[in-house]
Amino acid sequence: MNKGKFIVIDGIGASGKDTQVELLGKYLKDNKIDFLVTREHTRDTPPGILIEKIIKKQEDQIDPQALQLLYISDRRNHFIKFIKPALSEGKIVIGNRYYPVNVAYSGEEWRKIFLDINQMVVGRPDLVLIIDTPPEIAIERMNKRGDHDIFDKLETMKKCRDGYKWYFENSGDDCVLINGNGTREEVFDRVLKEIKERGML
Repeated sequence: MNKGKFIVIDGIGASGKDTQVELLGKYLKDNKIDFLVTREHTRDTPPGILIEKIIKKQEDQIDPQALQLLYISDRRNHFIKFIKPALSEGKIVIGNRYYPVNVAYSGEEWRKIFLDINQMVVGRPDLVLIIDTPPEIAIERMNKRGDHDIFDKLETMKKCRDGYKWYFENSGDDCVLINGNGTREEVFDRVLKEIKERGML
């Protein structure tokens, strides 16, 4: 059994998850709670570097399912090297994305397959908080900040939002859909409420 707790914050691109990870990290730091923030995909390992090049169109495109398997390879390596040791040390690990994104960004016929593979090769999170933001709002945010990748299209994001709802209903993980509308502080209040209700803080 892990001594620590693994909390994942996930959602479509520009849903506000990065902001919520930042606010949760600040809360833990202010309260002197030992924690680690991780981010997927990684940007400093061989599979993570290749993923980044592919999605930014700096590398030849590959089969969509091959890309999803590459994400799983990156995740397995990241889990074994960083997440598992931190949990063993009793830290709270905040995951900025984890395998829910794999499921959400897959085609409908692949969701169950990739969910099963992920749950076989990496540890399951203690809590998943999906920041549920309308794709139309997320696209507006993306257009303002730039730096698009191959997934940043409205139709793709609508399908991904449906994918997250499928994960919520079918994963068997402790998962909550967090209303992503409102100020960053209002959304964080919802995030913190769910964590505290489970006695994780």
